[in-house]
Amino acid sequence: MAADMRRGNAGRARRLALLLASDRYEDPGLGSLRSPAHDVRALSAALADPRIGGFEVDDVFNRPAHEVNAAIEDFFCDRRPDDVLLLYVSSHGVKDDAGRLYFATSNTRVNRLGSTGIASTFVSEQMSHSMSRNIILLLDCCYSGAFVEGMVVRGGGSVGINERLSGSGRAILSSSSALEYAFELDRRRVTKEISRYPSQDESGGPSVFTEALVRGLTTGEADRNRDGRISIDELYDYTYSEVTAANPNQTPTKFSDVSGELIVAFSPGTARPPALPEEVSSAVGHPLTSVRAAAVTTLKDLALAGDEAGRLAYERLRTLLGDDSRMVATGAREAMAEVDRVRPFEERRRVTAPPPPGPFQSGGAWRPPGPPSRPWPPPPPAAPVAPPAQGWEEPLRGGSVLAYLLPFFASLLLVFSRSRNVRYHAVQCGLIDAVTTVYVVLTVLPLGIYADIRYGTEPVPGGDVPFIAWTVTLLLTPCVLRGYCLVQLARKGTARIKFLGTLARRVVYGPQGATEMFQSPYRWSQT
Repeated sequence: MAADMRRGNAGRARRLALLLASDRYEDPGLGSLRSPAHDVRALSAALADPRIGGFEVDDVFNRPAHEVNAAIEDFFCDRRPDDVLLLYVSSHGVKDDAGRLYFATSNTRVNRLGSTGIASTFVSEQMSHSMSRNIILLLDCCYSGAFVEGMVVRGGGSVGINERLSGSGRAILSSSSALEYAFELDRRRVTKEISRYPSQDESGGPSVFTEALVRGLTTGEADRNRDGRISIDELYDYTYSEVTAANPNQTPTKFSDVSGELIVAFSPGTARPPALPEEVSSAVGHPLTSVRAAAVTTLKDLALAGDEAGRLAYERLRTLLGDDSRMVATGAREAMAEVDRVRPFEERRRVTAPPPPGPFQSGGAWRPPGPPSRPWPPPPPAAPVAPPAQGWEEPLRGGSVLAYLLPFFASLLLVFSRSRNVRYHAVQCGLIDAVTTVYVVLTVLPLGIYADIRYGTEPVPGGDVPFIAWTVTLLLTPCVLRGYCLVQLARKGTARIKFLGTLARRVVYGPQGATEMFQSPYRWSQT
């Protein structure tokens, strides 16, 4: 792959695939294979398709061991943590007398595996040294030592590939459990992949394992949950069922040490239209106001995600603007205003827009594919939502402002108002004055003791710091609290001081009104 293509994508997460295959061998003990050429062509086409894999694909076919080793090392070096790397191997798998696994290349000699084969430990080391946390290893090879004439095998059973190639952020799919047998697909019968003699049918066909991989990716059948994405777990489940159905003697295995979900490919044709979680839809239509108010918070979080489900959540918030509860309607309005400020839908279109046809952009810079195109029309763009009306949809009454302008406890005269909203502010202002009174009662005795000890019968001088501080605090406390409430009235149409507002709400609206306020994450409306 051209170096300028690699440099053109600097700083951007990439999806890279390296396909290694060998079907002709110099060593007469290693028979020719029919599948690798077909496997590489089919898998390369699927992985490179920007609608499916979106990988930059490179292949190394029928090359000697030193070139393959160099290609593997180059593939895993100088990568970023969010790069997705896929390594595929289709060849003979050979195990030496000590049980060590090697992948055969064109110049591999079965009695000189250390210098002419690709050691599985070498692949494991390169994977471990790579900075990428998203590595996929696909192995379609067999343990061919059992077919090498005259070779005595000491290490029996499984080759232990999972233990040798495990690591953080790695997923491994192998064509058979012990890498002892893998199979090619013959349309007339299933035959062993190993053949010591050239096949009479030179056209051949793909192996059972790789054919299942390619079919799952290209048809979308591997997308088990129909979300438009094929994860490594879904790909394994599909491949396992297909391979075991074609040949019960071959059992693919999986090892995964990946945190979260590792996406191998997209499947536009199988994605279901997005939908809100059932519990959220139920909560939106719930008869209890507190449940609908809680659903507003969930809808806002979904909308901020910026995906297709988020659009549905945003539209559902729009329907709640007409809710018969002002608490729910106001909460929905605030949630929509917050989503409009963030504008997640526009940002998602900018970041994840799918690339044009072909895996490369002009100038050689490659872009990873965005989410698959949906077969259904997207919701219309969300229109900006007007800010909440002053007074929480109720005109701001002059009595509410007057309550905070009247002198000490005079605001309580307004408790006879017909408006419960005015009565609420009158009670809250009275509680502010009560707090000031409690402050005077609690501090006047210690202050008197202080004056008696320090000055005795003499008058307290005007410059005494404790007395000045006490006087200033006494005057500022009610003024600051009243001023805060006036500012809140001007900005939002209502005001509530923690604890004092709750108590005033309970006095004016009763216990039910205070309980509803506690259950809602949003401010209550005027009534």
